[in-house]
Amino acid sequence: MKAFRSGEKLSYEMVYNWGFIWVDAGKVDFTVRDTLVNGKKHYRFKGSGASYTGWDWFYKVRSTYESLADDKLNTVWFRRKGQEGSNHYNHHYTVKGNQAEVSDYDYKRGLKRKTIDAGKCALDVMTAIYYCRTLNFKGMAAGQTIPITLYLDGAYYPSHLRFLGKEKWTDERNGKIYNCIKFSPLLVEGTVFSAGEKMVVWVSDDERKVPVYVETDLVVGKGKVFLLEDRP
Repeated sequence: MKAFRSGEKLSYEMVYNWGFIWVDAGKVDFTVRDTLVNGKKHYRFKGSGASYTGWDWFYKVRSTYESLADDKLNTVWFRRKGQEGSNHYNHHYTVKGNQAEVSDYDYKRGLKRKTIDAGKCALDVMTAIYYCRTLNFKGMAAGQTIPITLYLDGAYYPSHLRFLGKEKWTDERNGKIYNCIKFSPLLVEGTVFSAGEKMVVWVSDDERKVPVYVETDLVVGKGKVFLLEDRP
């Protein structure tokens, strides 16, 4: 993939709107590794996020999302484990064709397993992030959408990205200027994000399409996400 390669690390800081002030709330790292499965190249995607300790009293986050996908970005397996506020989760998905076997370990009710049907080319949320970086927005008009289907929380959801155009974006923290592609994903409501097209993402307008800034509504409040480190 031209958009990313093994060894890439992207780090971000989450800033939370609390009343009339914005406070630095946490950090998340995304990494890519190559691996071989039955002699064939696969990608190992990992996202690890944590709230800053001084913020834990309000909304503690210790979360890891990890997936394995083939070189065409078809999900092989995906796991999501951690804590977001009072919500603890430990989900594992193994994808076989148009079905996914889901293991859900609940800390109170124990282990539950089920199989869910899904449309062709459904993606876990980690692989979907990298898939979006491979998309070609050339020739698209503002308002056009690109369909995408996601696995999340023991189900699958039809979604899309809405192309919002191109613009220059200036990082208010360091003054760096980026030529950006701007889009809005249709989100599924969860423990953190609000449902709908309430997130706007700015990615670099080049072959890597690195997310450099995000604005989003949250279940409670609003958030901004700033790129801290880009290690190709």
